[in-house]
Amino acid sequence: MTDLVLSDLTRSYGAINAIDNINITVGAGEFLTLLGPSGCGKSTTLAAIAGLDQPTHGRINFAGRTLFDAAAGIALPPEARGFGVVFQSYALWPHMTVEDNVCLSLKLRKVAAPERNRRVGEALELVGLTAYAKRYPGELSGGQQQRVALARAVVFRPALLLLDEPLSNLDAQLRQEARVWLKSIQRELGLTAIYVTHDQEEALSMSDRIVVMRGGHIIQMGTPQDIYERPVHPFSASFIGSANLIAGGSVSEVSEQEAVITFGDGQAIRGVAPLPLQSGSPALVAVRPQNIRLAEVPDANRLLVRFGPANYLGDRFEQEAFLGECRLRLQAIRPAPEGQGNIWIDRANALIFPPDERAKDKT
Repeated sequence: MTDLVLSDLTRSYGAINAIDNINITVGAGEFLTLLGPSGCGKSTTLAAIAGLDQPTHGRINFAGRTLFDAAAGIALPPEARGFGVVFQSYALWPHMTVEDNVCLSLKLRKVAAPERNRRVGEALELVGLTAYAKRYPGELSGGQQQRVALARAVVFRPALLLLDEPLSNLDAQLRQEARVWLKSIQRELGLTAIYVTHDQEEALSMSDRIVVMRGGHIIQMGTPQDIYERPVHPFSASFIGSANLIAGGSVSEVSEQEAVITFGDGQAIRGVAPLPLQSGSPALVAVRPQNIRLAEVPDANRLLVRFGPANYLGDRFEQEAFLGECRLRLQAIRPAPEGQGNIWIDRANALIFPPDERAKDKT
């Protein structure tokens, strides 16, 4: 059964649409991530689902129930939706113990004391904080406070868990650990979860599906593997895992699935064309640094470049190379000597797109 459906959802602030006519369907038990840069609309979308912000247009339905319908004048308040929410700031009551913080939502729901105690004990055990039940938030580390916030959000077994960049205040080591146990808890409880982040690695490692957003619009939606390996837009290619965007060429050949882009110096790249292209029109090529080879590859694109300096990263080198005036980044076990040389790009790893008209959009 479908858990959540957003239909033509828009949130306007004057002439600006923070989210613009978005449509998302989330299945029961799914871990869906809203991913994008600051200001793209991901937190606005989450707030609309939670009932903390009211959209301008559209509908929100959950498990067959209408939560919001602009046309019908329906807008259920947050408490009537009953979702669990974890924010970037953990919002713990400093004068309450850990168990009292976790218990608060059950008291508000008038759950009987014996049942409250049982559920709080289960929630603290779930997040590994049973021994910290009598401590106060000020006596805990950031990672432990984050776990308290999660325990408070799941103690009443919400049908939907909403998480707004909950790991952003943790250091790198704790973030990696938190990803594992957070995903484990979501699976163990069978919760439907919607997660907001701007961290690409976080999204790739935790999500069943990712919604890539920019400027209030959905750029691409799919599994982590689909979005990383088969981006359908230059923004997806460059934002998820990073990619070189090689501009300055025009389409010299085009077919249903492939195209050739030729540059001013006569060099050409043949690759995959995810979007429609027109012969003679400007285009750009997206290629990931790890897919640029320094040794000859059969049937691959061979390009003359000028190699720049390389940086040692432990297990590999990262080196820059220049195709005309376009700067590329590549990764290799051993770098190429500085100066002129060749690189090879497999056709399947060269994605050819129309120019990104909003490439300078900082939202």
